Amino acid sequence: MTIKNLSFVLLTALSLILVGCDNDDTSGDTYADIIMQVSENVVYKPVWGSDAPVEHMLVKEPSDTEWQPLVMGSIEGFEYVQGHAYELKVRKTTLANPPQDGMNCTYRLLEVISDTQPDTPVAPEDWPEEAKFKLKMVQLKPFMDLDTPLAAPFDFLTFRIFDNKDEYTPFGYPEFLQYYDSIVVSSPVMPDTYCVYRKKTNEGSTSEEFMSQWSSYFFEKNDFQIVLKGYKDGEVKYESKIEQVMRERDFLGIDWKKGGVTLANPQTNAIYCVLDTRYEFLLTDTQLRNNTSFVKIGVANNINFTDAENLKRQEDGLRWLLTKYLGDKTAETIDNFKTLPEDASIVETYGNVTTRAALIHFKGDDLHEECYYIIAEPK
Repeated sequence: MTIKNLSFVLLTALSLILVGCDNDDTSGDTYADIIMQVSENVVYKPVWGSDAPVEHMLVKEPSDTEWQPLVMGSIEGFEYVQGHAYELKVRKTTLANPPQDGMNCTYRLLEVISDTQPDTPVAPEDWPEEAKFKLKMVQLKPFMDLDTPLAAPFDFLTFRIFDNKDEYTPFGYPEFLQYYDSIVVSSPVMPDTYCVYRKKTNEGSTSEEFMSQWSSYFFEKNDFQIVLKGYKDGEVKYESKIEQVMRERDFLGIDWKKGGVTLANPQTNAIYCVLDTRYEFLLTDTQLRNNTSFVKIGVANNINFTDAENLKRQEDGLRWLLTKYLGDKTAETIDNFKTLPEDASIVETYGNVTTRAALIHFKGDDLHEECYYIIAEPK
């Protein structure tokens, strides 16, 4: 074979390899090899065409900032074990012609990079009764003046920790604490943990810190699990779980028709989540402008960030909030809104059947710093 012919063969082979990197087959499907995280927790959700809840894994692709549900068995060649956390290398194929009632991509396992064994608590029947505890939601304070037993995003929830006899100790230290070094609150759909009990030993002396009651807002619109884990010597010895029921209103915790409106001295509410500390939102009371209700939402600055970093954080946090609750962007303009200030500079608009919202960029003036904020109003 001549050098010229050899070069042609090599170029042809290289071309086929490069095509294979972009396409799984000749159907137009494309693929990419990605690293996927799989949580040790699962959720149950209905699937398309059915109201029955189906078990889903919680996964993260490199571009995801939150755990996403994926129907169990959706990764070809991968067998999920309950309670294990995984890091996988998978081939993600994006379908050129996905089925109407299915996903637009498929996954195939290439490699299990890591398989983390779960913390295994002592079986409940082997753990002393006096060491057991439970968590209960005891108070709901809706964002608006509503009489409702169901929580919505941005409502304020209060929880208490009870012993095995359903007794609550508001002061002091209940008996079950002697079995643990720490007790920690977590949720499978949130990134952070919150420690409600910690025992410290320093130079022969021991001190304890315990919060029998704690409160938080939450950024979730679907039901979610809250887990209370008791640790001893770094191992989970006992855990208790509750399912927190959440229901959406028109937008976040806002009900445009039934909710109250503040006509004088509106307040700005700091909305924080102890299990998701990425952002703290600043939400005004519902007000009136041009005879139309509206709220303003901002993001609190972090004192550890520069002005430029805080500005970017505001934009990212508000866009995350709008996408999570209102979905895709809309094509509305300033003329569609009734409550925007005259100097409003719209970056993007979002909406659903009840609400329209605008992400606003304020360039700043002599009295106010540059910032991003949201104005939301009813349709």
